[in-house]
Amino acid sequence: MSDKRTKQAADSKLKTAYNQYYSSIYKFCLSRLKDDLPSVEDCVQEAFIVLYNKYLKGEEVEFVQPFLLKTASNLVKKRYAELKRELLNVDIEDVKEIITHSTDIDDRLSFEEYSKMISDALNDTDSEIFRLRYIQELKINEIAEILGMSVTNVSVRISRMKEKIRKLME
Repeated sequence: MSDKRTKQAADSKLKTAYNQYYSSIYKFCLSRLKDDLPSVEDCVQEAFIVLYNKYLKGEEVEFVQPFLLKTASNLVKKRYAELKRELLNVDIEDVKEIITHSTDIDDRLSFEEYSKMISDALNDTDSEIFRLRYIQELKINEIAEILGMSVTNVSVRISRMKEKIRKLME
């Protein structure tokens, strides 16, 4: 079959699937992601894109709705993982803007003072990892190479360090 015919067939199958299953896939994603409507819409759209790509390759999908539901389920899980990572990340800009307990604007600590305070609260290795990751903005694999550690070890230390920093900032 020519590329043009394959595309026309894929377009037709997608249109049919979209008309039949959009509502149920949307409701499924909405039930999992609740009030995060942009993520709901993204997951639904991505599920149909995956289906469309299969059709473009000339693959047949025997059970379209279960395929779409499974794809949407995987996309929802992926979104939850992204949200979890976002919650665990301590943005360096957040650290830069933290104020002391005093509400007086003149009592704000400088970024350097916070960096020193954080470094002092960490052991030597974690302090070095903090400096390399958040001040020099190196990638994890670069830090691992510099310190002679595995990427996994550096990642675990960063996760634990973030928790220490989060508690320190409270």
